[in-house]
Amino acid sequence: MTNQQLIYRMRVDMRLRGMAENTQDSYLRYARKFIEFCGKPAQDLDELDARRYLLYLLHETKLDNSSINVVNGAIRFLFAVTLNRTMNYLQMPRFKKCKTLPDLLSREEAQALIAACVNLKHKCWLLLGYGSGLRISEIAALRVQDIDSQSMRIFVKDGKCGKDRYTLLSAECLNALRDCPQAFHH
Repeated sequence: MTNQQLIYRMRVDMRLRGMAENTQDSYLRYARKFIEFCGKPAQDLDELDARRYLLYLLHETKLDNSSINVVNGAIRFLFAVTLNRTMNYLQMPRFKKCKTLPDLLSREEAQALIAACVNLKHKCWLLLGYGSGLRISEIAALRVQDIDSQSMRIFVKDGKCGKDRYTLLSAECLNALRDCPQAFHH
């Protein structure tokens, strides 16, 4: 099996498991880079190749721990599922996630950003992202029937990890959405 055929098979394996499209894209991208880095057929790869690649990412590219863990997950999936090979995963440890809080915009910075937006559709998207905590993919998938103006909440269908949830809807966002029906693609 060629490396290209193997990558195709890996995509099929991920689809059969219902993995998110973004996860599939990341895993495939990292698997390709791993195979290219090693410069040999994927069937000949082993734990030592994986360790060498992870060390390269850590020391040479200065990739952050969270991204290295995604690469690690892609390599593990490649070996365990697509190649159907067992590995000693103790040889490929995962990094601990940093417990620091992300940098957030101040209320004034967020208001200035939203106020500076002249395109009403884009303003709606900013309000949905900032005020309701929606991810870009969730905003893109939002439908009119997901907005509940009576209870001032938004239904998020198939969010991260395929989970459904409700989130808050601000009055400012509701007014902007009413003024801009083209904010929805459906």
